[in-house]
Amino acid sequence: MKFKFIGNAGGIFTGSNGTKILCDPWIIDGVFEGSWFHYPPLKTKLSDIRNVDGIYVSHIHPDHYDDRNFDFPKDIPLIILDEGPNFLKKNLLNKGYRNFIEVKNDQTVDFKEFKLTLYKPFTKHIFEESLVGNLIDSALVLENNNSTAINFNDNTPDEDACLFLKNKFSNIDLAMLNYNAAGPYPSCFDNLTKDEKKNENKRLLKRNFDHLCKIIPILQPKSVLPFAGSYIIGGKNYYKNDYLGTTTWDECADYLKNFLEFNSKIICLRENQTYDVKNQKQQEKYEKIDLIDMKNYILSIKDKKYDYEKDDMPDTSKLLNEVSAASIKLLERINKFRIKLKSNVFIKIGKKNIQILKGNDHGMNLYCDLDPRLLSRILHRKAHWNNAEIGTHINFKRVPNKMEPDVHTCMSFFHL
Repeated sequence: MKFKFIGNAGGIFTGSNGTKILCDPWIIDGVFEGSWFHYPPLKTKLSDIRNVDGIYVSHIHPDHYDDRNFDFPKDIPLIILDEGPNFLKKNLLNKGYRNFIEVKNDQTVDFKEFKLTLYKPFTKHIFEESLVGNLIDSALVLENNNSTAINFNDNTPDEDACLFLKNKFSNIDLAMLNYNAAGPYPSCFDNLTKDEKKNENKRLLKRNFDHLCKIIPILQPKSVLPFAGSYIIGGKNYYKNDYLGTTTWDECADYLKNFLEFNSKIICLRENQTYDVKNQKQQEKYEKIDLIDMKNYILSIKDKKYDYEKDDMPDTSKLLNEVSAASIKLLERINKFRIKLKSNVFIKIGKKNIQILKGNDHGMNLYCDLDPRLLSRILHRKAHWNNAEIGTHINFKRVPNKMEPDVHTCMSFFHL
C-alpha cells in the first residue's frame, strides 16, 4: 500500500494490486465562500485524478468535498459514512450520484484488495464541552497486504478512541492526524487585541500538538503524517493569516520530533510525493515550506474578489424581515436538539445589533458582523454560515471570551 499526497486532506491510496482510492479531492482554490487557497499552489488538475477506482469523501466541508468542482464519472463508487443526518449523501444525490458504498460506524467492507472501516466522529468536541457536537466528520481505516493506515482527516480521536483503535487494529503502519484548528478563532474575534490573537494562536497550536503527543503513544503507529487543515486565506481577509489557529505541517513535525515520547517516524509530504506504507519509505526528497515565499504568495492573492462581493447590496428593510424569519426557524431547530444555549446572539445590520437568539445566560453575548451581501446569500441558502465562519468572513465579538461550541453548530441552521 502506498499513499500519494496532493494537498490539504487530498491524496490517493494505491493497493498491492493497483487499486486506487482517492480521498477528499479539493483542487481548485476558493472554497469556504472564496477565501481558502492552497499553499504551495497546486499543479494537480482535476483531470489528473479522475482515473481512480473509488473515492472516499469524509464529510461535506468544501476542503474535503468541493461541490463546485466535484465532477467524476458516475460509475466510480463513492465511499461514505452511513450515519445520519447525512448532509453529504443528500448533496451527492442532488448531483446525480447513486453508486455509493455506504459503511456504518465500525463496519468493515471489502473493496477489491482493501478492507475499509469507517468511523463516525469520535467525540462531540475534542477540546470543549458540547451537547450537540460534531455532526459530519468520519475517519477511514485501510487494510491491505498486512499494512494498516488510518486517515483521520478532521476526525481527531481522543485517548479512549485511540485505545479502541489500537486494540482492534494492533499494528498501525500510518496515522494521518490533523494538527490544525481551522476556523474563525482567534483571527475573527475582535474582542481580542492583535497581541492576544497571536498568543491565542500559539496556545491553540501547542494544545493541538500536545494532544498528538498524548494519543500517538496509545496508537503506536510506525509513522505519522501531519495532515489536513492546510490552507491560507486570500482576498480581502488575507491579513487574518497572521492570526489563524493554523500553521505549516513542518512546525507540527518539528514539535513532535522534539517532544513526542514514542518512536514513530514523523513524515511530511509535498504535492505528488509518495509514501510506501508497507516498507516505511519516503520515495522523494522532502523540502520544507518556504515561509517567506508563502507570505509573498499571500500578498499576491490579496486582491482576489469573493463571489458575494459582486452582488448588489440587499435592501436593509427586507434583510431585517428575512433575519427575523430565519431566527424563528433557527429556534425551532434548536428546540429539536432539546438543548439550552447560554449565549445571546446578535447580528449587526447597518449600525444596529439585532438579537436573533436569546440564551439562558444574560452575561454571555456573541456579536456577529458580516457583509450584508454574504448574509443575504446565507439566508437564501446560496452560501452557508459555517463555511462563512471557517472562511473568516464573519467578525465576532465574544463577551466574555468563552467558547460555546453548540452556538456555532446551531448557527449552521440559520437560513430561510
